[in-house]
Amino acid sequence: MKPRMLRTYNSVWRVEKVLYGIQDIPLPFPLTYRQIGFFAGGMGIVWCLNQFPPLSILHLGLIEYIFLPGIFAWFFTKQLLDGKAPHRFFFRVAQYHLSPHLMNRYKEVSNVKRPYRYPTAIGYRQVRYSEKEGKEDEHRVPDQIL
Repeated sequence: MKPRMLRTYNSVWRVEKVLYGIQDIPLPFPLTYRQIGFFAGGMGIVWCLNQFPPLSILHLGLIEYIFLPGIFAWFFTKQLLDGKAPHRFFFRVAQYHLSPHLMNRYKEVSNVKRPYRYPTAIGYRQVRYSEKEGKEDEHRVPDQIL
């Protein structure tokens, strides 16, 4: 096993449970419970998709119930999308597209038709530039601030 660089010690205490065999029958390679769960979820998705007419015509048992769930389990347990687990990434993408997009401090803001009016007078400064050379220069230092 390749040593990993640890930024914190939190991952040291989170040890995944690994299944090496069932009863006395050893598995060809060790599987984590998370991989088994995603494999079962992939099988469930394939089974549900096989109930619809266009997809129920094809009967490729080995590919449908072993290969596709295996790829599904591998992708969701071994790959990262934008530094996150794929299921968390897809959840956040869906959450972003379903959010109102008008937010202030992570709270939804109603879209007001009238512009905001300040209740008091607003003070501001005017800057006047001297015209010594006859042309305006945007980089000129102001002579006087009113």
